[in-house]
Amino acid sequence: MIEYGSQIGRKFEKDGSVRRYPGNTVIADVRPGCAAYDAMTHLRTIAREAGLEDTMILLPEDSYHMTVIRGLNDQVRTDAYWPAALAKDATMEQADDYVQRAFESAGMPGKIRMRFCGVWVNEEDFRVLLEPADAEQAKILRNFRDRAAAALGLFLPGHESYTYHITLAYTRVVPQGEKKAALERAVEAMRTYLNAQGAFEVTPPYVAFYDGMLVFSAKRIAR
Repeated sequence: MIEYGSQIGRKFEKDGSVRRYPGNTVIADVRPGCAAYDAMTHLRTIAREAGLEDTMILLPEDSYHMTVIRGLNDQVRTDAYWPAALAKDATMEQADDYVQRAFESAGMPGKIRMRFCGVWVNEEDFRVLLEPADAEQAKILRNFRDRAAAALGLFLPGHESYTYHITLAYTRVVPQGEKKAALERAVEAMRTYLNAQGAFEVTPPYVAFYDGMLVFSAKRIAR
């Protein structure tokens, strides 16, 4: 029996095509020329050579990014994920206005230095875990996240324990049998590779807008 990933029917269709899932966030890009971009490309190759491509929805290489702090999503309008100061029936254009003002007022940090610290795979997605490269960078990120959440008027669940990451793929089908064994071998190879990598620098963070999980734009998008 096929077990589909937890984001199928929410962010993606069963065939891997993207669904509308409008929202906003603050991200730092991982672009060509960055050591992390090369690393993600290598991990992508490991996944493909392991024969896992049919179980994953591999994200486009030009969409690799680290989320610095999550914003609001059109489909998640509960008290825990939506600020009290913004009406629950606000349009996404109004939500974009609200979030952009709040986050930009918090004062964006500059370029961010990070390092790899692991791989996490579950029924939702395939994440490459990150941590600040040093104590000073950790302080800068923590202070920005606190200022941004205060400006938003919303400390999202998990704010204090948030784990930075780059998403490599979403889970389309939960691997079983030999596919599961192949995934375990691939993850071990990825961890070994990442353990040998040094610190890297991503772009300065910015407010981004998205309609689905494949494209994130620094410019406002039509809603």
